[in-house]
Amino acid sequence: MLPDLRMKRRTFLLGLSAAALTAVGYAGHRYWPETGLTNPCLSGLPEALRLQPLYQEIWRGLDPAQVWDCHVHMFGNGDSGLPDAPWHTPKMDSLRHPLLRVQKHLFMNGACVDAHSSDAKSADATAIDHSVVSRLSQLCRALPPGFKAMLLAFDWWHDEQGRPQPDQSTLHVSNAYVTRLAKVEPDIFEWIASIHPYRPDAIDALQQAHAEGAKAVKWLPQVMNIDPASVKCQRFYQTCADLNLPILTHGGREFALPGSEHTLGNPLRLRRALDSGVRIAVAHSATYGRDTDLDVGPHGPSRTHFDLFARLMGDAHYEKLLFGDLSSLTLRNHEWAIAPLLQRVDWHHRLLNGSDYPLPGVMPFIDCASLQRQGLLDREAVIFLQTIKPYNALLFDFALKRLLRHGNIYFADSVFHTRRFFES
Repeated sequence: MLPDLRMKRRTFLLGLSAAALTAVGYAGHRYWPETGLTNPCLSGLPEALRLQPLYQEIWRGLDPAQVWDCHVHMFGNGDSGLPDAPWHTPKMDSLRHPLLRVQKHLFMNGACVDAHSSDAKSADATAIDHSVVSRLSQLCRALPPGFKAMLLAFDWWHDEQGRPQPDQSTLHVSNAYVTRLAKVEPDIFEWIASIHPYRPDAIDALQQAHAEGAKAVKWLPQVMNIDPASVKCQRFYQTCADLNLPILTHGGREFALPGSEHTLGNPLRLRRALDSGVRIAVAHSATYGRDTDLDVGPHGPSRTHFDLFARLMGDAHYEKLLFGDLSSLTLRNHEWAIAPLLQRVDWHHRLLNGSDYPLPGVMPFIDCASLQRQGLLDREAVIFLQTIKPYNALLFDFALKRLLRHGNIYFADSVFHTRRFFES
């Protein structure tokens, strides 16, 4: 837990006032998230910012080698020409699907893909795959040595017989692709496999991923057509338990990608996995949306996903099995849960920090000034965060969560030492 930062206000403001006279301060002011719509994608982090007291404070008490960002999305359009290159639906480039088209451009800008190459019809559309990886590598190497990003694979939507259905899918990132990236830069990347449990080869694929160094399995049930409560998952769960391989699965509604069935994100559907001894990390700690209270019955009353997640967290049988990640917590539609999660200090040892990159790089999604007005950030923290965001979305997300507070309560250091969970 961070010490009270208020005593450092005067020192910080004096230091930042000097920095504000430089191009650093000017850029930070010009591109504040509250007034900017696009990420300027500045390179490098100026030394003036590294010398600020708050920069030193956010790393105090942490071992960077234990700080793994557990929720980092990879994506691309396949222009690298690799047989296992990432893919996205052509609908993202179609005027007939304006929402998907806008989402694609937001994600590309958040990841600082060159504006020309992010247009699929541009003559320069030859470098998206490389640009995504290059920018992420640059961001990781700007953080203290030892820090790592955990790259997420993303399996196809599968039908009930376990057959992949690209026409129903939005994204696909193969295990082979993220494995290669992690092997090329093992000092900054780890990887998380994505395997649909209905696949006929699911068990073989799971064992292979484990043998090749995967630290977990990633699911987004409503976008992949996975019912975590289905008996079809039972063998998969048993193998995960035998391998001690956790599952990082989305909890709550999904707004970033279209889904076929939002009810598949109901946290109560995870009981089968938990009762099988599988360690589960619920992405976003189920802080968005409502669903049926299945413990009452299929027609039970509607509850918030967070309330259902909290019920599972309160079950003593799941103390060492159920965890929550903090990805997207500071986005506008999730930020209501910041104070409740801060106050649950009894949960802190079961919370894992992840960024949901590239979303922290999408400027309008996070409003630091609003968080200050809610009493969750100090004023000098807002200035500091708004200044660093155009340079490094990973650092911004990490620093923001380190500086969040409810009264004198901060997220515990253990929330950021995520490596322990994946190497348990």
